[in-house]
Amino acid sequence: MAITPRLEIKQTQSLLMTQQLRQAINLLQMNNIELNDIINQELAQNPLLEKEEEHLSNQLDVSSPTIDDLTSPPDSEEEFIADFDLETSFDDYGSDSQDYQSESDYSWSTQEKSKINNISDPDFDYCSQRLSSKKSLYVYISEQISQIFTDTKQKIIAWQLTEHLDQAGYFRGDIQQIANNLKCGQDQISHVLEQLKNFEPAGIFAESLSECLKIQLQDINRYDPAIAILLDNLPLLAEGKYKELQRLCHADAEDLFSMISDIKSLNPKPALGWDLDPATYIIPDVFVRRKKNGNYIVELNNDTLPRLLINHKYYSDLLQKDKSAKRFLNENLNSANFLLKAMHQRATTILRVSEEIIRTQQNFLEYGIDHLKPLSLKDIAYNLEMHESTISRVTSNKYMHTPRGIFELKFFFSAAAGSYIGKEDVSTLTIKHKIKNLISQEDPKHVLSDDKIGELLATEGIKIARRTVAKYRESLNIPTSAERKRLHRQKI
Repeated sequence: MAITPRLEIKQTQSLLMTQQLRQAINLLQMNNIELNDIINQELAQNPLLEKEEEHLSNQLDVSSPTIDDLTSPPDSEEEFIADFDLETSFDDYGSDSQDYQSESDYSWSTQEKSKINNISDPDFDYCSQRLSSKKSLYVYISEQISQIFTDTKQKIIAWQLTEHLDQAGYFRGDIQQIANNLKCGQDQISHVLEQLKNFEPAGIFAESLSECLKIQLQDINRYDPAIAILLDNLPLLAEGKYKELQRLCHADAEDLFSMISDIKSLNPKPALGWDLDPATYIIPDVFVRRKKNGNYIVELNNDTLPRLLINHKYYSDLLQKDKSAKRFLNENLNSANFLLKAMHQRATTILRVSEEIIRTQQNFLEYGIDHLKPLSLKDIAYNLEMHESTISRVTSNKYMHTPRGIFELKFFFSAAAGSYIGKEDVSTLTIKHKIKNLISQEDPKHVLSDDKIGELLATEGIKIARRTVAKYRESLNIPTSAERKRLHRQKI
């Protein structure tokens, strides 16, 4: 058979990333604060949208539809028809693959950027826009937490400790209270706190002025026994009792004033100069409350989002007065209808995902962080019959307020390793915690090897290989059995 060019008609199916679908996906991955900015932008440019409280105060038509009553205007020749189904589109087309993207696609985020770049309002405060984009101290600390801590449990503890920083950057929390709240040992809290004290800026998370200065001196390799004594006697330095300080430090006047000069070059308030306001408060997107019968209920935080209405009366009145405005009104009506539908779908999806997370992690709320179950995005997606990328967007940059504190939704996900015999997989967090407890309780004369730890875990029904024990032990910054044995000898 000869190979020749020919024309052929072929019918195929392909996925198309429509403009409205991209907008819906953008809304889904926004938190309440970001979404509120988009809503305010739409309210400013769409005359058919208004807030419910403004509608009531102006005594407009009380029959105007809300987010739950979305209908097209009566007697409209051009009915609004969405070009995708919100109930299924998030799951089937929830991908950001470059094959679906187009430079011509319209999105609220790109429109917002263009408005900022082309702003012509004389009252526009360019300086405040620049300052608001400055990285805050809490964002800087969160980036370091993500880089330093690989263990989800330690990340949660670190976030809880961050909430107890004061304006100067000192840690003012109660370790025992935090341990009781998270249902874990105080030594675990202290271990994470010590690691946080190595963060930048130097001196952050210190519990006293002398400790803050000590950390900074160690950072510049200037900390020695003499200056340690000086830091222990800062009240004498404040009173100007230099002779007594010379005697205590075993230093002459020149050495003493050299040490004082080093101390004066330090920053007693590590957080000074950092922007605290943008991230000082975390506004949760979801609330979890415990009922009297012991069950937990999940509620959306709607206080941060205004309830929107579509002013059909204004649409009808303007259309009767000016027929030429029909196209403009229909475009704004379609945009308003879509925004309300997308917000409704977003709220429903977040609520469903949060309820599934709480159903899976109920033991965590009851008994503490050691009972955090292994959970993956794929598990939630399978249970809710959604696309995995949808779950990823829902859980990004969103926070949940629980009886045990405020956590990012991502914190409830952890890998599984090992297994209880005949039962479900056990979280790597639980295994690491058990390894740490076994080593902390070991006999100094009979240090546990990685093989022995694996055998002890097997007696509890957890199957785990020696090399896995070694990997988890290293992630906890615990020395090998030989190194621990040598350290015990030195203490003796």
